[in-house]
Amino acid sequence: MKKLLPLLLALCCLLLCACASTPKEKEPVPEPEALVAELLASGAFTEKMTIADDDVGRFLYALEDLDAPGLRFSFSSGAVAEEIAVLPCADGENAQTARSECSSRLDNLVKLFTEYKPDEVPKLEKAMILQRDNIVVFCVAADAAKAKAVLDKYF
Repeated sequence: MKKLLPLLLALCCLLLCACASTPKEKEPVPEPEALVAELLASGAFTEKMTIADDDVGRFLYALEDLDAPGLRFSFSSGAVAEEIAVLPCADGENAQTARSECSSRLDNLVKLFTEYKPDEVPKLEKAMILQRDNIVVFCVAADAAKAKAVLDKYF
């Protein structure tokens, strides 16, 4: 009987481990335009966002030399700190550059809004910079939880 008890306990542990949920696999990341549209439809933003020309976005994020076809940028009027950048890069090195420049962009926005409109800084404190493979996303939303719910499906 004494030898049977450890065996039964081990069996119970194995059964419990087998019943544990496995991590859910993420959905494929949609095209940049579709991802931006999904984020905008989530209700996470307080202002109507404007899709920016590629050149404008590349300039604001210091990505002029980045090998990244199909970038998508969406900005608010500037009265609020809300914006989205979806940056599909050609390779991992370019993705790391994009991620680094998103961090720099966030730092610059924090400095700007700290002096210009400090009530926007909490949005920036909840900004998301996410990367999956060679795709980088930068998102500053009024309702970070709603934006995160969209992005959690993919990142």
